[in-house]
Amino acid sequence: MNEFDLLKKMRDGVPEQQDMRSVERRLEEIRAGHRPVERRRRSVPRLRWGLGLAAACVVGVAAVQLTPSGAPATGARPAVAPQPVTAVAVLEKAALVATRTRTVTPQPGQWFYQKQSQHMAGGDLPTYEEWHRLDGQKMALRGSGGKLKITKAEKGPTHPGKTLQELQALPTDPDALLEHFRTMDRELTSLSICEPNCPAGTEQDVKAWGAIGWYMRHVALVPPDKAAALYRALAKIPNVKIEENATDGDGRTGIGVVLDLGEAGRGVYILDAGDYHYLGLKVVGSDHTSAMSVLDSGIVDEPGQVP
Repeated sequence: MNEFDLLKKMRDGVPEQQDMRSVERRLEEIRAGHRPVERRRRSVPRLRWGLGLAAACVVGVAAVQLTPSGAPATGARPAVAPQPVTAVAVLEKAALVATRTRTVTPQPGQWFYQKQSQHMAGGDLPTYEEWHRLDGQKMALRGSGGKLKITKAEKGPTHPGKTLQELQALPTDPDALLEHFRTMDRELTSLSICEPNCPAGTEQDVKAWGAIGWYMRHVALVPPDKAAALYRALAKIPNVKIEENATDGDGRTGIGVVLDLGEAGRGVYILDAGDYHYLGLKVVGSDHTSAMSVLDSGIVDEPGQVP
């Protein structure tokens, strides 16, 4: 039995996984050049699809056969260029990882913590840390000067306590979730993509894109099933593509999920290449680039604490 017969026999015993083996191999290549970043969610084992290592070994033997003199055989198969990964495949992998991620259920008396940076067209703004008590009573802010200021919470629909309630009420079916975002009566976005207006027919997609990113950036608040639904809904937006080795405003490398609107602008969500959590957003216009990054996020018991 030659190597290819052996490979075929091995494959016969393994069910197909919609080409997820090739997706996994390509993502491993992306991760190889990825710089580790500090994570506040417990890591989960990377998913494997059974035959990857054995198949790679057999194909490697078959693809490079040597003659007795040591030179490559004339019938050796040429190397096959890696296929680009698709948004559907990558975001489905992200959803599967999310469902296996252990998270802590926040309590009303706890605080949502986040450290952010902003890189606007007019120049970088100071990095800042903020704490929000989840019962909506108080908030705290610490800027570059290092002084912690505690005040009454700002009242409004964007308070993290309100965001947590909204997350818990979101549907987990990705089609229903996408429809929910497309028909919302308000805009939720950290940075607007379109300048000055979105191309005709893309308005609802852009609204859904912005809302998904708004909730994803509240990393520590998102329950696993809602995170999975967010990834899957994002994959259903037309023209969403993957950019390998994308960088956020702070130079961290990850997987870019891109919505390209041509001359109107281009938005990129950067996801960690290890566990797919949200790192930041970058918007590229005709003559400028703006970016916002989440440098740290978590649930703590009092202001001033970090996860």
